[in-house]
Amino acid sequence: MIKNNMCRISFYILIMLIGAVHITANVFANVKLPAIFSDKMVLQQQSKVAVWGWADPGERIIIIGNWSAKSVSVTVDASGNWKGWLQTPKAGGPYKVKITGNNSVELNDVLIGEVWVCSGQSNMVISLISSYKGNEEIAIADYPMIRYFSVKRQYGSQESNDSPGSLWKKASPQNSGSFSAVAYYFAKKIHKYLNVPVGIVYAAWGGTPAEAWTPKDVLLSNNSLSVYIDRWKKIHENVGKDSVEYHIALRRWEKNKISPDSTKIKKPSEPQTLIYYKRPWREPGVLFNGMIIPVIPYGIKGFLWYQGESNIGYANEYYHLSGAMINSWRSKWNSLNLPFYFVQLPAFGYNNLDAAARLRESQYQVTEKIPNTGMAVTLDVGNMKDIHPTRKKEVGERLALIALAKNYGAKKIIYKGPEYKKVYTEKGKVIIEFDTYDSALKMHGDTLKGFEIGYTLPNSDSMIYVHADAKIESNKVIVWNYKVKQPLEVRYAWLLIGEANLFNKEGLPAFPFRKKLDQK
Repeated sequence: MIKNNMCRISFYILIMLIGAVHITANVFANVKLPAIFSDKMVLQQQSKVAVWGWADPGERIIIIGNWSAKSVSVTVDASGNWKGWLQTPKAGGPYKVKITGNNSVELNDVLIGEVWVCSGQSNMVISLISSYKGNEEIAIADYPMIRYFSVKRQYGSQESNDSPGSLWKKASPQNSGSFSAVAYYFAKKIHKYLNVPVGIVYAAWGGTPAEAWTPKDVLLSNNSLSVYIDRWKKIHENVGKDSVEYHIALRRWEKNKISPDSTKIKKPSEPQTLIYYKRPWREPGVLFNGMIIPVIPYGIKGFLWYQGESNIGYANEYYHLSGAMINSWRSKWNSLNLPFYFVQLPAFGYNNLDAAARLRESQYQVTEKIPNTGMAVTLDVGNMKDIHPTRKKEVGERLALIALAKNYGAKKIIYKGPEYKKVYTEKGKVIIEFDTYDSALKMHGDTLKGFEIGYTLPNSDSMIYVHADAKIESNKVIVWNYKVKQPLEVRYAWLLIGEANLFNKEGLPAFPFRKKLDQK
């Protein structure tokens, strides 16, 4: 009896083991794709696009798009990963893509067109429904050839290989309200101008610094950038002490909000260490791991970036950090020439206006020194009282102008505003010559504003800045302050960011700048 029971138990164990092996085999054998490969996706036209996923090691995978009879065959590696490269035709569709191994996966309603990654912080996040006149736009946002993929918000010290739950969506009145407004208006202008499908891969998170979007190994490999890693370590070293001191001060404030003379006492500010500690998604590298890696190396045309607010405290470092991030993204996509277009900080009343101006200057340096970059100037669509200005149509369309001019052969498009090329003094006045790019200088309003002149007092090296009068003469701006006999520097849209009103005739604002003077 005992022997028979033992036999039955052994039989059941064997059946369970066979079942477990069968289940495991099925898990590996079934071809699986990352979320970005799904119905309604847009593939980059006229290029070899990567298609990848997971399956059983050694399994043969066949990839075919029904625009061609030619298929691609790859073998799954020992870790269960596979990747193939599919040649795409000119823009068009809808098509089907079929991936076959031990099972088949068919992707339907696939379009071929132009694909852009849109990333950054809160001003890229702001949705169409939250933007200026967003409800009016949503009502007419019926563009089935514009598709939108929102990468799941996730972060981590290790690389993520997928964006679970994310789906491609068509631009429609039902869907578009949640789209990034900047990304939507960019896609709409590109689509209407080229009459091709446009895919947006959106990966953004509000309140995040650029170092969170930069690979950690890139930061560690550069002495000038490893400071970001060191700062994060110090946050964790000091947060306990800072938190105790802050909460003691906060309790004291809550008991004594009003002083004996009936004046309000200022509430203590939360220390930076505590702010960052409670927001681990700000850690260097973690958003690159969580939100960029899952879509590499999906075939794309280029990048759009709207960020900078969270790096104002370290404005002088921003150029080097931006360059490292841009080059690392291009390298990971294995294309060092991918366009990277970004938005300069708009006008806002920061506590430190000089730091904000220096960050704008760092952003401008990117366009000067890093190839295939471009910057949309947005001084006029900012809001000195709101760090999240709602006029996003102009922002998206200005990014689109850059892309159309630089990547899509739109020769007659003027895609940027006046840019200073030469500065000198003449009879005590400052002469600024501008590149107007076949346009003309214009001002909004009756008086040209936003200019300051710098000078020094005798026996002093400290620069003093004063408001300056200004007028337009052809492609020049004449700037002066009769109290300043020897101007040494001129700057525009620096501290007077909210007043700046120099444009071209197409309505594009002039670039902010500061410049020491050449004597003529």
